[in-house]
Amino acid sequence: MSLLELIKTTAMAAFNASNPVNIVLGTVIGAKPLKIEIHSKLILTDEFLLVAEHLTRHERIASIQYEHPKSYTKNQIGDDIKQTSSTRQNQGESTAVPYEKYEMKYLKLILEDGLKEGDKVVLHRVQGGQKYFVSDRYKEGHDIWHYQQKQ
Repeated sequence: MSLLELIKTTAMAAFNASNPVNIVLGTVIGAKPLKIEIHSKLILTDEFLLVAEHLTRHERIASIQYEHPKSYTKNQIGDDIKQTSSTRQNQGESTAVPYEKYEMKYLKLILEDGLKEGDKVVLHRVQGGQKYFVSDRYKEGHDIWHYQQKQ
């Protein structure tokens, strides 16, 4: 074995021993308790998972500023030009009327859209290989502008 081959072999062994983070893809097969399938022989249960907060039920403080009429271009939205719209109908009124301008400061949002069966997720294997960090959901390229319809 040449000195160069020995250096390469030693460097690769050191790299593999450090167990760097690997990115893997999985599918949620159970929401409560959480189970994610990486492949048919590897199913991760909740004790091996660290989940990013935005993938859980959580609260946020937000403000709303709404203005009508307003258009958003493809560059702002991504898929098509969008026009703002709104309606409100007070109890006892027969017809709905649009908002022209609306502002609400410091409302509490409770975001309920946690991980659910069928979600495709991106995981990062934490150094050492015992824990996996679930960083986000993902969609295939052809599905990015489609919304799943609730049945």
